[in-house]
Amino acid sequence: MEFFVGSYEHNVDPKNRLFVPSKFRDGLTSAFNICVYRSEAYPCIQCFREDVFRPYVEAQIARGPDANIRRKLSMWYLAFAADVTADSQGRINIPQPLLEKAKIEKEALVVGMGDHVEIWNPALFAAYNETVDAWGEENEKASEDAAKLALQRKAQGEEIGY
Repeated sequence: MEFFVGSYEHNVDPKNRLFVPSKFRDGLTSAFNICVYRSEAYPCIQCFREDVFRPYVEAQIARGPDANIRRKLSMWYLAFAADVTADSQGRINIPQPLLEKAKIEKEALVVGMGDHVEIWNPALFAAYNETVDAWGEENEKASEDAAKLALQRKAQGEEIGY
């Protein structure tokens, strides 16, 4: 299975078409599913291969404890999803409601996320990425502090178990 990495800036044209980088397009296949991840924390359009999208969504829906919740989960994941196919120039046509929900107007950032690709408003991606950077720095500092403490304890003759 393709593993998507990197990010590329492209414009959405007046007909709502976006060029999908060939590196991503080849891995997604000619037809794939797109949906908006409905979250204020990271409003973006996610692009999945069919063989990844369907099992993922089915698993999310199955987690619902009752029929009412499963219906809401179905609506959440499927109502704004669309099947898209790249044209001969490598562009996909993104439905207007998806662009609006992801707050994408003209500029877009196409980002590899391992098993899928995300399409972001560049400003929203930059803002979200600041939180990722802050988390990474905090996590790195905590790891360094724990390593220093372990070395100090070991130097004092304490047995360190992992």
